[in-house]
Amino acid sequence: MTERLTDTFVRKALPPARGQTLYWDAEVKGFALRVTPGGAKSFLLDYRAEGRQRRITLGSYPDWSVQAARQAAKELKREVDQGRDPMGKRHADRAAATLQDLWERYEVEHLPRNAPRSQADERSMWKKIILPRLGKMKLTAIDHDVIDSFHQDITKVRGTPVRANRTVEVLRKAFNLAIRWNWCERNPASGVRKNPEEKRSRYLDKTEIAGLARALNQHSEPMSANVIKLLMLTGARRGEVLGATWAMFDLENGVWTKPSAHTKQRRLHRVPLSAPALQLLGEMKDVATRKAHERGVCLNPYVFPGSDGKPLTDIKRTWVSVCRKAGLAVEVEMKGRNGKVMKGKDGKPVMTWQPNVRLHDLRHSFASILVSAGASLPLIGQMLGHTQTQTTHRYAHLYDDPLRKAAETVGRFISPALKKLPAPEEVQS
Repeated sequence: MTERLTDTFVRKALPPARGQTLYWDAEVKGFALRVTPGGAKSFLLDYRAEGRQRRITLGSYPDWSVQAARQAAKELKREVDQGRDPMGKRHADRAAATLQDLWERYEVEHLPRNAPRSQADERSMWKKIILPRLGKMKLTAIDHDVIDSFHQDITKVRGTPVRANRTVEVLRKAFNLAIRWNWCERNPASGVRKNPEEKRSRYLDKTEIAGLARALNQHSEPMSANVIKLLMLTGARRGEVLGATWAMFDLENGVWTKPSAHTKQRRLHRVPLSAPALQLLGEMKDVATRKAHERGVCLNPYVFPGSDGKPLTDIKRTWVSVCRKAGLAVEVEMKGRNGKVMKGKDGKPVMTWQPNVRLHDLRHSFASILVSAGASLPLIGQMLGHTQTQTTHRYAHLYDDPLRKAAETVGRFISPALKKLPAPEEVQS
């Protein structure tokens, strides 16, 4: 049935006894009113795109007037004339991947390539920060404004500007993969203005190292305390020490061979061990062997096993405790995930101890001691397992003191001779 549709006609249209009745508009081809036996009325548009017959619902009556529905039909027909498929796009949008879908594939195909600690850190970012906020969104609906707003929220509300930068970097990497997988065409996380970051250069002096050593020797948990001792003695990364196995150590020849899968640079790293490091490891292995024999079990392959037999994953409590005892921590107000100060039942801020030195600063301190002993930057890079020279170059400024001492040596040698030279005016005369 063809009729020029009007609001009056639509209002008076009677429902069929069964099935549905279509009233085609005489003005716009393919535009129609659909009436169901229940009396529901809606507007639709029939069209052909890429050889396929399509039917798209525009809206229901009386929410949509005839004029509004006819105008929408005209606009859609213009899209069809330009080679687009509105209904196909709607189907594609409905089936489009969400950020949750991207994470699930990212977790399986990409995340395992990272070091264990990096995997844990990224997984935490996705689970605690990214997915709760953006997980249900379609990839095609996430634009630069969404990511900018997300970045600012982490920065200001959570009060973690550096974490905000890292989170956006993880998203940028994930969207690059999504583009490769043809899930989206652009990367909304590219070009985000990052928060400024200051490179931290904290080096423990002799007094601080001595205080930390005393605190470690007195600590009630020798296993986690020994982790920190080995970090101090080797300059290794935390993940390398926590995941170390006895098979990596040649205690007879004093060598620690870290497999490529165990290092950040994904290369085998062979490093000599000092006498104190060998003594620490030797004593630890003797104790572990004796305890295993007493229990009638084999020696645990991990150097620092937890209660479940797997390697320790966190020594944060021990670090806070020994730093506090060594005078390397300050008392600060505790903040929740929303960035707000937490308060107790008495209404006063909840206080906590915060170290003013990081575990990773032990690695920097190891390098600074090598510099003061006259070691070259290439040698330090080899000890620390750096593959990029610019990474080791951060320690170049530490050479000021030994260089000044060298200059003073030359000065002391030449100075007496200079005093014996005639004054400039005497030479001119």
